[in-house]
Amino acid sequence: GMQALKNTAGLKTQEVDTDQAIAWKNGVFNFNQSSLPSAMRQIARWYDVEIVYEKNIPSITFAGKIQRSLSLQQILKGLEDDQVHFRIEGKKLIVMP
Repeated sequence: GMQALKNTAGLKTQEVDTDQAIAWKNGVFNFNQSSLPSAMRQIARWYDVEIVYEKNIPSITFAGKIQRSLSLQQILKGLEDDQVHFRIEGKKLIVMP
């Protein structure tokens, strides 16, 4: 779909992922082959945490939909695998290989 954005320079249109926008509105994380940094940005925005990468960022992708009504711990448990692990320290979400 298309989205119109208005700023001081005028009106600009751009392509948008409508599934992503609708999922956000409906209270769902929609990971459609999302990179780890992309998925972490969505999680950081929703749970108001800072993402810290302990070492190199694994080049993995996530696919699927997860309800945002779940706790941060539940979300992370669902995303964790042998390539990526998570630790929460206060308002920081530590991402580890």
